Amino acid sequence: MPEEIVKETAAGNEQPPRGLASPEFFFLLQRIDRLDEKLSSEIKSLDGKLSARIDHLDEKLGVEIGRINARIDRLDEKLSGEIKALDVKLSGEMKALDEKLSGEIKALDGKLSGEIKALDGKLSGEMKTQEARLNERIDRLDDKLNNLKLWMVGMLVTVIVGFGGVIVALLQR
Repeated sequence: MPEEIVKETAAGNEQPPRGLASPEFFFLLQRIDRLDEKLSSEIKSLDGKLSARIDHLDEKLGVEIGRINARIDRLDEKLSGEIKALDVKLSGEMKALDEKLSGEIKALDGKLSGEIKALDGKLSGEMKTQEARLNERIDRLDDKLNNLKLWMVGMLVTVIVGFGGVIVALLQR
């Protein structure tokens, strides 16, 4: 047996089984077990340290989140107040503008209504004047037409009497 195997075996107070495995294999198996134990203890140690650091960071993060939430709440209150004040201000300005525009619209409506009535009166007067002139001309033309009718009847009677006289004169001969 190599010297190391003997030292390891003596340290572990174990005897290699006879015939199942070589002493070198048994030595390597023991080394792996010890390294596994060391590694497991290191992992547990690191896990404890990391858990403590994570808990500490989680606590700090909770405090920071609380501070940020408080700051957000203060900003929210401040901005809500400013928005409400701005809303009240703008509502007042809109009402004043609405009243001003309503007054101007009413004044303009009154003015335009007066002008439209005046224009309507003027146009009605013009139309009546034109209608009277037109009726007068129609009456004059109607009189002329009646005179023409009488002249035509007179001419027709004259022509008929003339033909009647010619016919009578021819019949008498």
